[in-house]
Amino acid sequence: MYLVSQKVEERLLYPLECFIFGEDPSVGLEKLQQYSGSSSAQQCGRVFKEGETVYSCRDCAIDPTCVLCIECFQKSVHKSHRYKMHASAGGGFCDCGDLEAWKTGPCCSQHDPGTSVTMETDECVMDPGLRERAQTLFHLLLRYTTDMLVWEDTNELSEEVKEDTYFCVLYNDEHHSYDHVIYTLQRAIACDQNQAQIYTALIDKEGRKAVKRGTLRSCQQAKDNIRRNSEHIIQKPLRVEILHTAIMAHQTFALRLGAWFQKIIGYSGLREVFCQVALEPAADNNNPCLISRLMLHDAKLYKGARKVVHELIFSSLLMDTEYKRQFAMKFTEHYKQLQEDFISDDHQRNISITALSVQIFTVPTLARQLIDEGSVIKVIIDTVMDMMREHLDSNQRFHFQGHNPDKFFRVQVIFHDLRYILISKPSVWTETLREKFLEGLHVFLRFLCCMQGMEEVKRQLGQHVEVEPEWEAGFSLQMQLRHILAMFQDWCSSDERVLLLAFQECHRALMSCTNQPFRSEPTDSYMCKQILHARPYKVSQEPVSIHLPISRLLAGLYVLLCQTGAIQYLPDFVCIYVFQLQLNFTELAEQPLRCVVLAAQVCADMWRRNGLSLVSQVYYYQDLKCRDEMFDKDIIMLQIAASKMDPNHFLMLVLLRFELFDVFNGNSSSKDQEVVKQWNRLTEEMLYLIIIIVGERYVPGISNVTKEDVTMREVIHLLCIQPMAHSSLVKNLPENESHETWLETVVSKVAIFKKPGVSGHGLYELKKECLKEFNPFFYHYSRPQHSKVRCDIFCFSILALRPPVPPPFCPGFSNIVYLLCCDIFIHILRRIFQKAAEDRSSRWTEPMIQRVWLLLPHTVSLSSSSVSCVVFAQSVQDKEKAERKRKAEAAKAHRQKIMAQMSAMQKNFIESNKMLYDNMPESSIQIAVGPEQGVCSTDWGAQICILCQEEQEVQAQAPAMVLTACVQRSTVLTQDRGKTLSPEVGCYPLFMPPDLAVGTHTGSCGHVMHATCWQKYFEAVQNTTRNRLHADLIIDLENGEYMCPLCKSLCNTVIPLIPVEPSKLNYESAELVGQHLTLERWVQIMSSRIRGLRGTPKFSRSITEMLGVCATTVHRVGLQTAPNDLCPYVPVMSWNTCAYTIQAIESMLQEEGKALFGSLQNRQLSGLKALVQFSASQRLKSRKAVIQKHFADMLAVLVPVPTVENAPSILEVDFFHLLVGLVLSIPALYQEEAVDLQPSAVSTAFNHLYLLHLVTMGHMLQVLLASHDCAVIRGPEEGEEAHAAAELFSIMLRAGVPGVESVKRGVLPFLRCAALFFNCLTGVPPPEELSESPESQLPLLCSYLSLPSNLFQLFQHIALFLCVRWCGNAAISKALKGEMQIIRYPRKRNRLIDLPEDYSVLLNQASHFKCPNSSDDERKHPTLCLQCGVMLCAQSPCCQQQLNGEEVGACTAHAAICGAGVGMFLRVRECEIILMASKTRGSPYPAPYLDDYGETDPQLGRGNPLHLCPERYRKLHHMWQQHCILEEIARSLELLNVMFPFEWQMI
Repeated sequence: MYLVSQKVEERLLYPLECFIFGEDPSVGLEKLQQYSGSSSAQQCGRVFKEGETVYSCRDCAIDPTCVLCIECFQKSVHKSHRYKMHASAGGGFCDCGDLEAWKTGPCCSQHDPGTSVTMETDECVMDPGLRERAQTLFHLLLRYTTDMLVWEDTNELSEEVKEDTYFCVLYNDEHHSYDHVIYTLQRAIACDQNQAQIYTALIDKEGRKAVKRGTLRSCQQAKDNIRRNSEHIIQKPLRVEILHTAIMAHQTFALRLGAWFQKIIGYSGLREVFCQVALEPAADNNNPCLISRLMLHDAKLYKGARKVVHELIFSSLLMDTEYKRQFAMKFTEHYKQLQEDFISDDHQRNISITALSVQIFTVPTLARQLIDEGSVIKVIIDTVMDMMREHLDSNQRFHFQGHNPDKFFRVQVIFHDLRYILISKPSVWTETLREKFLEGLHVFLRFLCCMQGMEEVKRQLGQHVEVEPEWEAGFSLQMQLRHILAMFQDWCSSDERVLLLAFQECHRALMSCTNQPFRSEPTDSYMCKQILHARPYKVSQEPVSIHLPISRLLAGLYVLLCQTGAIQYLPDFVCIYVFQLQLNFTELAEQPLRCVVLAAQVCADMWRRNGLSLVSQVYYYQDLKCRDEMFDKDIIMLQIAASKMDPNHFLMLVLLRFELFDVFNGNSSSKDQEVVKQWNRLTEEMLYLIIIIVGERYVPGISNVTKEDVTMREVIHLLCIQPMAHSSLVKNLPENESHETWLETVVSKVAIFKKPGVSGHGLYELKKECLKEFNPFFYHYSRPQHSKVRCDIFCFSILALRPPVPPPFCPGFSNIVYLLCCDIFIHILRRIFQKAAEDRSSRWTEPMIQRVWLLLPHTVSLSSSSVSCVVFAQSVQDKEKAERKRKAEAAKAHRQKIMAQMSAMQKNFIESNKMLYDNMPESSIQIAVGPEQGVCSTDWGAQICILCQEEQEVQAQAPAMVLTACVQRSTVLTQDRGKTLSPEVGCYPLFMPPDLAVGTHTGSCGHVMHATCWQKYFEAVQNTTRNRLHADLIIDLENGEYMCPLCKSLCNTVIPLIPVEPSKLNYESAELVGQHLTLERWVQIMSSRIRGLRGTPKFSRSITEMLGVCATTVHRVGLQTAPNDLCPYVPVMSWNTCAYTIQAIESMLQEEGKALFGSLQNRQLSGLKALVQFSASQRLKSRKAVIQKHFADMLAVLVPVPTVENAPSILEVDFFHLLVGLVLSIPALYQEEAVDLQPSAVSTAFNHLYLLHLVTMGHMLQVLLASHDCAVIRGPEEGEEAHAAAELFSIMLRAGVPGVESVKRGVLPFLRCAALFFNCLTGVPPPEELSESPESQLPLLCSYLSLPSNLFQLFQHIALFLCVRWCGNAAISKALKGEMQIIRYPRKRNRLIDLPEDYSVLLNQASHFKCPNSSDDERKHPTLCLQCGVMLCAQSPCCQQQLNGEEVGACTAHAAICGAGVGMFLRVRECEIILMASKTRGSPYPAPYLDDYGETDPQLGRGNPLHLCPERYRKLHHMWQQHCILEEIARSLELLNVMFPFEWQMI
């Protein structure tokens, strides 16, 4: 492929460049580079790929569509501003250098033009001949490219084409799945699965692929087969075409020319020539220009061709202001046709030419020009109207029943373009702009007329509705129009004349709607000597619509008239008589009032037979997504009517529409409890509406408040529900067209921010002084939110009966307050209090009284009956309050009495058992090793089974009790990441290398069960889990996994509890033996028999069985092999997991700065103790000869063993693993085939002592050899081992040598591990000082381990002999010469990699990431390994690898090497951690990056700046260090309840 591309470059493109420049192209390009460098304007113009991270400045961007690429952002002033980052959908380009996109800082440092040079000067610089040649060539090549890309089947080939060969070409679509295409290709062209997958991947990437080459007949046959196999009842067949090979070749070259054009026109002079050619009118006036031809054929092009054309437009026409304007005019001219093609197309919008609208419509000056010259608002709305005309019913209203969701979604996308046009309101109006805007508004109102009153509903009586009507489409349309309606109002408010004309036009449109609000003549209604002349209408009986966009737009415009003061000029536009006649506020309020009543009746369960569709509509009607242009505007219209109508008439109208007029007039009664309940509920809702109309004044124009005041009130009431995170507040606040909520400007005034801990998120808590602003009847509370309001706040507000004082009404709305003192309102209060005074409690409710009390203080006068009702209700409340107080005092007295009794019982117990407290033994220094070994303090004691709850003592002959445990491979301690260990190579697993490349860790949650109970539980888990959906993703049944019954920790084995045998050491005999048994003597007689043996302990059958279960699991997991009880490495792996687990615990405690003893939780300590005892018992399960051979092989590292040759050197062994293996296997020397014996207590004490001395000496020498000072002992020749040993011996005996302290530091971790090991093995308690984390631990550890405080004294006895032997190994000489890697001590403690504090640094690294196996520019998923820092290409076929014969993704393959199958990765562009534990299991986890509000941001959904949280990263580190990743994955999957499996192995 590379050679073909090189030939095209040499033979075709290079001559073209020579023709353009008339000289060597490199020289010509250099001149153009200088010319372009002097240009005054430089734009970045980088085209974004899908998923690429882009940045937008909230302080400086004109609108949210103005974005920067990461390189420009890093070099711009916006980096220190409030910015947002998100993943691009593809298709846009960087706005760096665009002066109209930014308020300040339009250019980064790279694109800052500096000293400007005028365009006239630039034009003079360019060679006229070059311009002429370029114009000629560009015209020919662009026309050729256009002709080839828009090639039609009707076009004829040139007669010169002789070859009769064709291609069967398969095109991409968005309807057929990946697997369906693969299946079709396998069936149609008889290819294998791999080839079909390759074809499908290329088709998805490029948009098409030739799947067969041959004669026309064979290609036609392949085409028919593909269409037949891909066709389905509900699916069209795949698009297949037959193209001549010549056409394919020309089209391929045309695409290559497109890329060449982008390269050449990167220089401004040639770019100008290209733009002129692209926009030049065709010679035939009937044909469009070349760029128009490409635009109009965009939907017919395949994906690869579209991308080339769009990028060509980006790099040419959109990079110059004048040509961008001309292109925008062409785009607007063809707008309708382009949108029709897009709607009939099946590709996504980001690869459609219509996506370019965001690049031209969002430019303020260009948008004005398009409105003036192209009537773009009218064009867009006419396009939408034509697309949706098919949904009009006979009344010219929309009806979406049975609509096509996919097509409807595509039509709604057009509304985005209308938002782009309106996103920046003009500061200066011209007559032309006014005319064209009002023309667009007129067309928009005609569209809204089709929505006014659409999809009416009628209350279902008798039986439930059979088929619920379609409602989602209408509300989806309303959500799309939400910001557009606000933007139209915003534009109108910027010019008084436009506002007045818009109000007049909107009112005319409302009056001209065909759906009239009434179907009967007006009648008179009487109440309290008041007469209302109105048309009868009942919401419960007549059709009603919730969609009233024109009425709500009129309400918004009226408020703007009041806010701007333009209301005084309204009569000048319409004659006074007509104005008074037409502005009938009763009719204006009619339909909004119906919607409010409909919502109230739905709450009263009067419409339940209409199904959930109506409930959902009412929910969205009042929900945040729609309420500002639906419910809120209805309330505003009712407030307008209340301010202009007679208050008595207004309330009578409200009573009529709520169908409560007869109830309050005393003309209606019912014994039906359901009807009475509905009346009560409607009364509550009616009173609530009156509270809203009178009290809700936080709207600019209704009262003198600002947007900041409105937002502050919303925040206060949200925080009264509960403390909330910043994101929760943002989600519950209305946002404008720029997605701003103004939360940051007000939240600090009303709330206190509480920072998050290692989990959760930061929370805002309401300041106490803001509680007085709480209104229990806040009209934006939903019913669930109202029920969640904190009880203390709600009760305080209700009992105080003092709602916050609202701001005063503006003059135009001041008459609303008269509602509370009119006759009808007094009558309503009187009737409610009369009901409350009656004995029948069903006729009034507590919420009804609460609402009345809230309104009561504002009422001017009260009748005597109402006053008596108030007194009665108050007395009832006082009585209830007194009863509650009495009960609380009684409960308090009862608690005090119980506490006094408990205190007395405690004193009596201490007094009667005084001896127990007086004779407590004082602590003393204990020794765990040697003839002075202390006494075992405690055994397991009685344990309670977590399954059957029965208690049992842990005894050798009793039924087995087990601990849950999880065995896993680990690289947490590795000093050579990526290294693998295998029994086939080297001495592993008998000898663990000092780099601890891969270990076997055993952890336990510490919960105890009977072995029989565990077996029953495990069988039950297997039986039930096999029937569960995707259970294999949670637990691996084949490998014995299960969840702990109590804590749900993941486990894969059990550890039997082995009773600790108390030491029966005779100290006098031990002292006598110690006088003669020196280290030298012990080494000499180790192979001899020792007298005074005692019998080997016997275990019950169940304990023996559990020993085998645990050992088999450790062997299987550790060596990744099949279970094999007879393998000689079974006991070795048990010793190794014991040693590795202790080392991991010691490393964790050391890093956290905790004491060696007393810091572990009881469950951890129990698990470690059980593991040590289990490992010690392995010699009883294995054959004696095997254990004895292992002991001899291990001892050969330290002392000469005649039967062992080629023992590893001291630099090739981990000495703690060696110590554990020697100590746990030495009893096998005392066993014979016929007699089961073990050493006596004295022998065991000396064996442990001298083994520890030997191993400690070997490790000290290992540390010294590995130190930087070891060069002093290098001999001149390899054969001078004795001289080297003598030098070493003399160095160690010198005091004050700098290496001594380094040796002490290096040996300290070994001694800490040994102390833990012997503590669990012997049960001797450690000194209390080791539980207090003293500064100097070495003397205490030496004392506890029976080692000299000066460890170098160990070498005074047998040192020279051992040093000569140890240093005589050839590996030592290699190491001293630097020919072999040496592990230095203390070992480096592994940590997760250091992450940058600012997340944008990681994004910058990801943007520069290049896939090692792919050169294309398709979206990648850069993923960072947190263990080693390698950046990987995840979830991409290009980087898949073979692992155990299976294709896996890059992360899975890397985890197998880097983390022994366990991985922790950060997906950079998604800001998400991925935990992996095997090829089939993984789970997402929050990234340790938080925004300024203490929240994570997965998928960069909010886009706030992110910074590293050290506490959360430390928590991740602890999870990894403590081997809890597997457990975390299992728990998260258990909670997720996986329905669809995710292919984790492909990450």
